[in-house]
Amino acid sequence: MIYKTLIILPGWGGSHETWADFVELAKKEFSEVRVIDLPCFGDEPCPTKVWGVEDYSQFVKSKISNQKSAIILGHSFGGAVATRVVFDNPNIVDKLILSGAAIYRPKKPIRRLFFGLIAMTGKYLFRLPIIEKFDVWGKKILYKATGSTDYNETAGIKREIFKKIIREDRSELLHKIKIPTLVTWGTKDSFVPIRYGKKICESIPDCKMKVFKNGKHGLHIQMPKEFLNAIIDFAKM
Repeated sequence: MIYKTLIILPGWGGSHETWADFVELAKKEFSEVRVIDLPCFGDEPCPTKVWGVEDYSQFVKSKISNQKSAIILGHSFGGAVATRVVFDNPNIVDKLILSGAAIYRPKKPIRRLFFGLIAMTGKYLFRLPIIEKFDVWGKKILYKATGSTDYNETAGIKREIFKKIIREDRSELLHKIKIPTLVTWGTKDSFVPIRYGKKICESIPDCKMKVFKNGKHGLHIQMPKEFLNAIIDFAKM
């Protein structure tokens, strides 16, 4: 065993189930591998109020205590949460891994206006008697075209949380991260482009970056062995 504990924070829509195969691989190298389901996903119900990144960070802190020989891995939205966790609690873990982390949230007023118009159009368009039977299928196409499939898969408090967290840029925390950090990214990540991964690593004082050629957003699913090897190499440093 090279490290005692690997703590994984899934991205938006992810859970212990989507990480199950990777966990089986990682168990061979770590004495404990934990996937913390974030509220609204897996076994965790949604909160009763609209949460932001800081609220999710406090939730994670309540699930773990300061541990020796532990690494926290945050994927996508989980990367934003993990960044906040180690910022607020510098001694909670020894190392940080960010994979396709959604930390930079650039303002896109024109795109959001366009998406709002599309969403509103879809809301009323698919109520028309002739095409209402295509409601679900049609909305999926509209939201996919605007790059907002996650929005389409939310409702109620979950949708309000999603709308809040996609506006929370946490890049100002990066230069204050004190622990060794590994940033992993796929060159073909279409959800969070690799340019943001490079900016993240440039901003963290003690950071190394591992780029996966042709890798997409879910490295733990697409190339789990290569992803795990990068984690192992980082853990040995």
